[in-house]
Amino acid sequence: MKKQVKNIVSISFCTAAAIQLLTGCGAKQALVGDVTEQAPSFEISEKTSGQTGEETVHLKIATCVAAPQNMDKIVDQANEILKEKLNLTIEVVPLAFDGSKYNLLLTTGNDVDLIYTAAWAKFQTNALDGAYLPLKDLIQNEVPGLWDSIPEEDWKKCEINGDIYNIPSTSDDLIEIGFTYREDLRKKYNLPEITDVASIETYFSGIKEKEPTMVPCSDRGGRVNEMFQLLNGWYAMSNNLAYDLKGDQGVVVYSKTDSFKQGVETARKWVENGWIDSDIISANVDSGGQFLSGKYASTISYASGEAFNLIYSPALTSNPDWEIKMVNFGTMGQRVLKKHPMHTAFGLPKASPHPVEALKFMLELRTNKDLYQLLDCGILGEDYEVTDNGNYKSLNSAEHPAFTKEGLGLTGFYYSVPELSLKPEHYDFVTNVYDTMRPFVVDNTIMGFPADDTSVKSEVTAVNQLISQYLNPLINGMVDDTEAGIQDLNERMDQAGIEKIHDTISSQAELYMNAIKGK
Repeated sequence: MKKQVKNIVSISFCTAAAIQLLTGCGAKQALVGDVTEQAPSFEISEKTSGQTGEETVHLKIATCVAAPQNMDKIVDQANEILKEKLNLTIEVVPLAFDGSKYNLLLTTGNDVDLIYTAAWAKFQTNALDGAYLPLKDLIQNEVPGLWDSIPEEDWKKCEINGDIYNIPSTSDDLIEIGFTYREDLRKKYNLPEITDVASIETYFSGIKEKEPTMVPCSDRGGRVNEMFQLLNGWYAMSNNLAYDLKGDQGVVVYSKTDSFKQGVETARKWVENGWIDSDIISANVDSGGQFLSGKYASTISYASGEAFNLIYSPALTSNPDWEIKMVNFGTMGQRVLKKHPMHTAFGLPKASPHPVEALKFMLELRTNKDLYQLLDCGILGEDYEVTDNGNYKSLNSAEHPAFTKEGLGLTGFYYSVPELSLKPEHYDFVTNVYDTMRPFVVDNTIMGFPADDTSVKSEVTAVNQLISQYLNPLINGMVDDTEAGIQDLNERMDQAGIEKIHDTISSQAELYMNAIKGK
């Protein structure tokens, strides 16, 4: 049986971030506590020994956000603080989730001192390949206050080959994505409460009938598939592998699971019914922007905190008559991951010109309330105000475009210091969702696993070509005959050596989990 592929697409860096199945990069030794190829220890050279004389050090910091309003003015004010405190200044380079720019800056240096890191940006494999400076000795010897300011458990979870390659982000964030929708429309048309996939689909049908000019849902690449991963207890890894968080299966080939089949069939159904766009790649607006445009009645995207910052809070100004609600897929599936300290943090590229000063900046950011709130919230009275109860209130509006919280990608979700952060007004949107999630939190250790696929390089290359050519169209609902498409994909995966990759990574994952847990 021959499948029809409407479009063969190349998923963007942001899509790869969403589904975490599209990466595959070489690595060195990948186990904790069993080091056979340790990265070289870092020696302090003249360029890393701190400032020379009275010369002001200028740091370049790469973040994965789009350039926000008032960025230059905010950075200028931050530099006044930093010059007085540390005799340094910073420059923020917003990469806007551009994978090509990220990899170029990471591999060529380009005078970048600090760079955003995340599991979906292949942090672990890049660290194993020597892209980042090892930091443990450097921090403990040169900036010990930074080490002491972060819990030992978080440092331990960030270890790769016994060393540290990023500064952990301390956070209580629960990161699973959810279904964000127009509750006012649900009530208006007397549609059922959203509790599961069936009620989501009923909502779509009602919107399609009652609001024919709207698209029921915005999905910007593979989120339906990710929804089923959460519902069924899988943690997506690279190279078409996944880890069982609810059972004892360990690592599996995900495209061979019933969960994958559910995701593919559902994505196709939603496309055929006109509930999500049939062409998810060509649009240049993300799902949050689409939802706020008023043309979409819901979106499958973002963890709770991100949904607050990118959808709920802006909508309070732009669409105050809307009532927005979120139901989290982790709650539906009764398994939720906390944000791993390695996830969305900052590392130092191997060619970092000023590593000691970069670490001193990170310590100052962790401990200087004025600096943190400036880089987190913007300029008081211009970008935000503090309410009578001490909460953050954005002053951003269509008439007065302003910086919005966490817009520089340096704080909050990216490098969290909760004790310094102002809670936003209406933050009960997040806390209410979190209240439904906390009973189902499971161990997040696997998020730090650095898979070593060196011995299966040729198989990884072949598998990732199949992911691009065959898997991506399936999970985005672009294949007519899903059953034949899945069968064809898995036959090709077997020929490409997926089981060899699976066996290699599965044994490593078991050793890693045991080592982290002290077994």
